[in-house]
Amino acid sequence: MLSKKLLETIPQSIRTIRKLTSETLTESLTFQQMRILILINEGQGQRQMAETLQVSHAAISKMISFLTKKKLVQCKAGADRRTHVLHVTPKSKTILKKTVNYVSSKLDKGINELTQDEKDQLMKGLLILDRVMTKVKEG
Repeated sequence: MLSKKLLETIPQSIRTIRKLTSETLTESLTFQQMRILILINEGQGQRQMAETLQVSHAAISKMISFLTKKKLVQCKAGADRRTHVLHVTPKSKTILKKTVNYVSSKLDKGINELTQDEKDQLMKGLLILDRVMTKVKEG
């Protein structure tokens, strides 16, 4: 029963977050491209991003090329010529901050309607969910 509820709730939550994120995107970015910016900002490389987003390395390269042309990503040579180090630009940081602030404020409106006990339960549940997902991912 818990796994069924997870399978219902998590996709709905993701759809809501996608919708809220899309409301802030004025740079003609897709949600997936926004996720690329987030992952680059977190320090992930192309291989990690492909695994995280479950897309091909070629798809990641294509998105990074697009984001580079839009001056949202800088690509510099790495330790050897086969590697590149990616960085978000100040323009990207502004977009990320605006998006995170907007989505957080919308989520906070719903959270603020909860009692303190419900907020505490939600936090406890999210921490437990994080542990469960880590165990599932590890196999």
